[in-house]
Amino acid sequence: MRKKNNIIVGLTTFDNEMLRVSVPMLGKIRQKFTLVIYNDNPMTTITRRQIRRLGYCGDLRVINTNENMGLFRARMEIVNAAHDLDAGWIIFCDDDDLLMDIEIPNVSDDNFAIIQNALILHHRVGDLLRAMNNPSEIDVDGENVELARPYVAMAGTPVRADILFGVAHMDSGFYDAIKKLDDKLEFVPPVDAMMWRFVNAYAHHMNANCAPIYMDKIGYIKNKLDTVRMKYGRLTCPARNVDEHYRRVLDKYDAIFRDALATAAALRG
Repeated sequence: MRKKNNIIVGLTTFDNEMLRVSVPMLGKIRQKFTLVIYNDNPMTTITRRQIRRLGYCGDLRVINTNENMGLFRARMEIVNAAHDLDAGWIIFCDDDDLLMDIEIPNVSDDNFAIIQNALILHHRVGDLLRAMNNPSEIDVDGENVELARPYVAMAGTPVRADILFGVAHMDSGFYDAIKKLDDKLEFVPPVDAMMWRFVNAYAHHMNANCAPIYMDKIGYIKNKLDTVRMKYGRLTCPARNVDEHYRRVLDKYDAIFRDALATAAALRG
């Protein structure tokens, strides 16, 4: 069973050349959706004409910024724009990744997200070129191409818009605290994992019975060919004790979010 959903694909970009990877694939998706692009690079301007020339012809909104906000805040600005577009579901995509499928099944109201599988490209540029041309030609070898089953992250995961609206409407102190923690890190902040925790915490705060649902299909191709260092000038991950560093940092983000959530709940009475 299928029903009509107003779907927003939120594409964040900093190195605009990377749009040559993501946008052509979005142009091949058959389902109807609105593409919202947030350009987080104040030194460049993206035009609708540029996106059309890359092969995307659907509904489009482009947001250019006057300051670098960071990935998390950029995604929240997309959420704010989606509110005006009466969104039902929001799917995030990074500018150097490939989103292949935005199908939304007829799920329960208690299902706040739809987790799927993803292919992760690690080493060979040829794999990325083949994926851009035809994703079905990519063979999983466990080294250069990894199958993440399931892929638990914000990018490529459809999430109900009202849950993200709730996260986006936290007070400015919440964003400031996250930015201060981001700036202290030598590596790129784990925004996907951080946002997934935020979405889960908010969803369960609003409805104790809510849960994500899993679809055993590949909907996203994650590009990890060292583009992070090129785009942000930071380490891709901690140099040592990766899991321990990530655990500590995510716990700090959790504490910031739960404090903000408790404050918001108290203000609502």
